[in-house]
Amino acid sequence: MPSDRAQTVPLFSQSSFVVLQPFLGNESFTNLGVSSKISWWLGELGSFLTIENDEARALPTSLFLRKTPSRLTRTSIHEWQVDGVLLGITRVLRTPYIALKSTVIKAPASVEHDLRAQIGWGAGLTPEGDDEVAGFLLVARALGISHSLVSSEWKSERTTTFSAALLDAALHGFAIPVVANAAHEIASGAMTSRTRGALLAVGHSSGAALLRGMETAQRCFRRAA
Repeated sequence: MPSDRAQTVPLFSQSSFVVLQPFLGNESFTNLGVSSKISWWLGELGSFLTIENDEARALPTSLFLRKTPSRLTRTSIHEWQVDGVLLGITRVLRTPYIALKSTVIKAPASVEHDLRAQIGWGAGLTPEGDDEVAGFLLVARALGISHSLVSSEWKSERTTTFSAALLDAALHGFAIPVVANAAHEIASGAMTSRTRGALLAVGHSSGAALLRGMETAQRCFRRAA
């Protein structure tokens, strides 16, 4: 994938990244913030990404580097200018994916209304209301529940850039492994206590909110059966 002029270095992209961040032309990114293992970046064309150094807790929006860069520009689908050095993606991590099932039912208008009201509700980088919407989006894909929720609804400054990116990921069927596993299990009819416990352990309140959204989708399906 890297061109001859790109250095072969440990720069990784998850399989969801190109789907979520199509190449729109050269794009420079600004660092929005840094923690011990992750940094958040916003591109001048509106793209969002996270940079991590721990593959075990990979987000669908992430690239992996050994250290946080000072300057970052995307120059092609598979190449990045990092602190003045052209780097090519050398390995792709497979992001857990929930396939889109053929439509079986349509979500009730009242459910869609309630979910829209949740967008941006709560504090933190991923507000609790957004997590609930994400849980619904994932299980809706797995069960074949159609709805009219679209990405423009969370990209209208109602929530954080980071949370909007994760909602985009959920809309396309991407999530971290523990969340994807929970969505698959609840869509199959039952979630094991082990999976439920792992989901509830995600974040401070994210796991519980994700579960509520998943159960909302499950109830829609059962009521229509």
